[in-house]
Amino acid sequence: MLPAWLRQLPWVHLAWVGLLLYFDWQNWLLRQGVLVPQQQDHFWALALTADLLDSALFYFNWLLMPRLFRRGRLGTYLALLGLGLVAFCALRIGVSYGFDEVRVRGQSQPLGYYVQVLQAYYLLLGGQILLLSYFIGLAGDYWRELRHRRALEQQHLRTELALLRSQLHPHFLFNTLNNIYSLTLHASPQAPEAVLRLAELMRYQLYESSDDLVPLAREISHLQSFLTLQQLRLPTADDDADEAIDFRILLPPNASHQLLLPPMLLLPLVENAFKHGDLTARPHVVRLVLELAPADGQVHFTVRNRISPDAAAPGGVGLANLRRRLELLYPEQHALVITANQQEYAVRLTVPVAVK
Repeated sequence: MLPAWLRQLPWVHLAWVGLLLYFDWQNWLLRQGVLVPQQQDHFWALALTADLLDSALFYFNWLLMPRLFRRGRLGTYLALLGLGLVAFCALRIGVSYGFDEVRVRGQSQPLGYYVQVLQAYYLLLGGQILLLSYFIGLAGDYWRELRHRRALEQQHLRTELALLRSQLHPHFLFNTLNNIYSLTLHASPQAPEAVLRLAELMRYQLYESSDDLVPLAREISHLQSFLTLQQLRLPTADDDADEAIDFRILLPPNASHQLLLPPMLLLPLVENAFKHGDLTARPHVVRLVLELAPADGQVHFTVRNRISPDAAAPGGVGLANLRRRLELLYPEQHALVITANQQEYAVRLTVPVAVK
């Protein structure tokens, strides 16, 4: 990707001037007495005057295209190009005659001779200049349209991602409030702590996850707060309830602070496990493994849970939104593999990660 200041340079116009000067230089080298007779002292005056006329025809078409051709006024456009070509040919012949460019055996020639000899050459040259200007203009239009289309696609992508992220908030809030409601029905002393955990989670979702990418450590902390909240739902009479959630993080030291990931990407998988999982299953209600594959630099996140006999079919809004976000964020670069049987449900997410 070129720096912004390089992309803003008028490359088309610089290339046109460079092309004219290159041909002038080549013509000057040829006229040093090697292949053609040595040119008189006014060579550069003639060359630069000819460059001005060539540029006038080039930019004549350049200015006509947006005003006539792109607006469908093809007849007027072609008529003006024809007049411009004739005027160019007449001016170039006049300049050649004025500078006494053509001599036969060292003798100057009348104007009629210039017209007879040079009109076909200058008509052809003018036609080539118009074609060059036309195709460069078309290429510029295509490039601008392509950039505009990409900008629209990026804007649409950002809008859709923001919408999907906003849909996660009420979905998550609805499920969590149901959990807290069940605690309040039994007058559980854990209800105030649940409300506090919910406030922490919502603070992250509403204020701290607005960036496109966040450190993986922040996502891990968010997941741990969520797991702490879900821990309150587990049966307290069971001695193994504190160990029912198995969360293993297999990352190199400090990697979680250096790796970047889109926010709220892992939560739907964990939330789905508690929504459809068997909370009485032991020794583990849910098992989570977050690891970094050194070979490909991708993060692998695996969630396994026992299926509750009376639970609805896994899926729903959370996973549907996650699939759409993955398609937008990592087209053909991610993997979401789900395996299930009558006893266990497992999902494995693989995505590339950025590095600070």
